[in-house]
Amino acid sequence: MNAYGLYFFSLALQGIISPLLAIWLWVKAGQQPGMKALALFCVGIGLWATGQLAINLGDARTSELGKMLVNTGPLNAVFFLHFVLRFLGRLQPARIIAWYAVALLVVLGITVFDMGSLLPWLEFQRYYIFPVWGWIPGIFVSVLSTWAYLLLLMAWPAAAPKKRGQILAVCLAGVWGSASTLMFLNASFGIPIFPYSVILLPFYAVLLVLGILRYDMMAVNLWANRFLAWLALSLLTVAIAGLVLSLVAQTGFSPLAALPLWQLWLLGTGMLLIMLMLERPMRSFMEKLIFPGAHLEATVLSNWRLQLEAASSWQELEVTASALLETHLRQPMPVFLSRDGAPGSGAAEQTCVICYRQQAQAAQAEWHYELRHWEGATPSVQRVGAVFGALLAAAAGRLDQLLRYADQEKQRLHQAHLTELGGLAATVAHELRNPLNIISMAAISCPAEVRNDIREQIERADHLIQDLLSYSGEVRLNCQPVDVAELVDQIVAQPRPAAMANGVQISCDIEENLSGNIDRMRTEQILNNLLNNSLAMLRGRADARVHIEAATHKQMLRLRICDNGPGIPTEQITDLFQAFKSRRPGGTGLGLAIVRRLVEAHGGSVALVSHAGWNCCFEFYLPISP
Repeated sequence: MNAYGLYFFSLALQGIISPLLAIWLWVKAGQQPGMKALALFCVGIGLWATGQLAINLGDARTSELGKMLVNTGPLNAVFFLHFVLRFLGRLQPARIIAWYAVALLVVLGITVFDMGSLLPWLEFQRYYIFPVWGWIPGIFVSVLSTWAYLLLLMAWPAAAPKKRGQILAVCLAGVWGSASTLMFLNASFGIPIFPYSVILLPFYAVLLVLGILRYDMMAVNLWANRFLAWLALSLLTVAIAGLVLSLVAQTGFSPLAALPLWQLWLLGTGMLLIMLMLERPMRSFMEKLIFPGAHLEATVLSNWRLQLEAASSWQELEVTASALLETHLRQPMPVFLSRDGAPGSGAAEQTCVICYRQQAQAAQAEWHYELRHWEGATPSVQRVGAVFGALLAAAAGRLDQLLRYADQEKQRLHQAHLTELGGLAATVAHELRNPLNIISMAAISCPAEVRNDIREQIERADHLIQDLLSYSGEVRLNCQPVDVAELVDQIVAQPRPAAMANGVQISCDIEENLSGNIDRMRTEQILNNLLNNSLAMLRGRADARVHIEAATHKQMLRLRICDNGPGIPTEQITDLFQAFKSRRPGGTGLGLAIVRRLVEAHGGSVALVSHAGWNCCFEFYLPISP
C-alpha cells in the first residue's frame, strides 16, 4: 500500500470511527458536561473525512457532495467552542446560539459564492484548493478554535487537579489534530508535498475523548485497554510475519503467492498460535498500564484497615478512604458517606464509591457499599473495589457505633452534671432567700436612695437564683399550636424600662398565619432572654434598634432577634452558649445557656449568625408540627 492508499484508508477510518464515537458519547456519556456538543464535533470530523474521500474517489456528482460536507467546517468549530464553554461552566445560551447562526451564514456563503475549487494536484484526480479570497471560512474556524484553546489555558491555573489533566489532554489532542490537518493546505499554498500528516488524523477524536473521560468513566479505560492490547498485538504479529517471510525468502522459497496451500496454512497456524500465546500476557501488561493497582497484597489490606479504623470523624473517614483508593488506582476516586440511606442515582454521576447506612434511625444499622459507575472496570479492578468497599463499610459501622457511644456518654455526663447542679442550686436558693428577705425588710427604715440600691441588688441576686434553677432543673414541655405573631406582640408589648429609657425602636417582621408546635411559656422565656440581651447591649447608644423576624424555613419555624449594638467579641463566639462564659452588663452568665437548653429541648437549634444591616443576630429554630 503506497502513500495514497494510506491517505484514503485514514480518511475512511476517520469517517467510520468518528460517528461511532459520537453515538457512544451521546448514549453513554450524555450526562457529562459538554459531551453532547463533543459528540456533534466528532460527527463533524467524520463528515469532513467522508467529504475528502468523496472528493478524491467519487465521480463529479459525488465530489460536489463531498465538497459540501467539507464546507461544514465552520459549524464544527462552533461545536468545539460549545463543548469548551460547557466543560468550563461558562456557557451562555444566547451567545452560543448567535455563534451557530454566524456559522450557518458562513457555510451558506461558502456554498453560494463557491469559495474553493476541485482541481488535479500531484497524483490526486481532484483536490480541494482554496483561492486567496476563499480563506475567509478558514480564518473563522481558526479564530474560534484559538479562542476555545485560550479559554482552556486561562482556566488551567485555577482548575482542580483532575480538570487540569483534562484541559491538558484537550490541548494536546488539539495539537495532534492541527498537526494532522496542516499539510492538507499544501495545495492551497502551492507546496508540492504530499499531505502525509493526514494519515495520523484517525487518532485525533479518540485521543480527545480518552483525555476528557478517562477520569470520569471506567468504560473509557476499558476500551483503551482493549485497543492498546490489540494494537500492540497486531504490530507484533506484523513484525513476526515479516520476519518469517524474510526467512522464507532467504531459504529459497518462491514469493508468498506461489507457496503451496499447506505451507500457507502452516504459516497462518503458526502465527495464530503465537498470537494466542501472547494475547493473555499482552492483555495483562496493558491492564497494568491502564488500570494500575488492580492487584492486592496483604500489606495493602492491612494498611487500608489500620488507616480506615483510625478515622475519628465522618469527614476524616471520607478523606482518608478517597486518598487510599486514589493512591492505589492512580486516578481520582471520590468516596461518599451517607447516614440517611442509599443516595439516589442522580446523587453522584461520576465514578465513585458510596458507603451508606441502611436504616438511619436504627441503633444497630448495617452499613453497605456501592461501586457506582464501575461497570466498565475489569473484573480484577472491580474485585479491588469490592474488597475496599467491605473494609470501608466495616470501618464506617465501627465509627458509627463509637460516635453513638460517645454521644450517649456525653449526654449521661451532662445530665448527671445538671442533676448535681440542680441539687446544689436548690440548696443555695433556700439558704439565700431567707437572708435576702430579712435584708429586704430591714432596709425599710433606710433612706430611699439606700433602699433602692439594696432592692436592686436583691433583685439581681434573686435573678441569679432563678436562672440557676432554670438552667439546672428538668425541662418539661407542654407543646401545642401557638400563634407566633400574637406571642411576639405580647412580648414586645411588655413594659421594659431599659427600652423606654434608651428610646429603643423594636420592629417586627412576622410571616402571616405562622404557628408552631411549641411550649408557649418556654418560648416566651427564650425570646425574653434574647431580647433582654439586646436591650442591655444597646444602653447609651443613639439610634438603638432591635428587629424580630419569624418565618418558615425548611419545614421549621425560624426566629431571629437582631440589634445594631456593638456585636459579640470574636474571642467569645466559640463558647457563647456555655454557662458563665459570656456576661452582658447586669447579666448572670446563664441567659444564653438557658436559651440553648430550651431550644434543644424542643428539638431545634440556636446560633449566632450574620445578617445584613445588623451587628448582632441570634437565630433559632423550633418545630412547626408535632
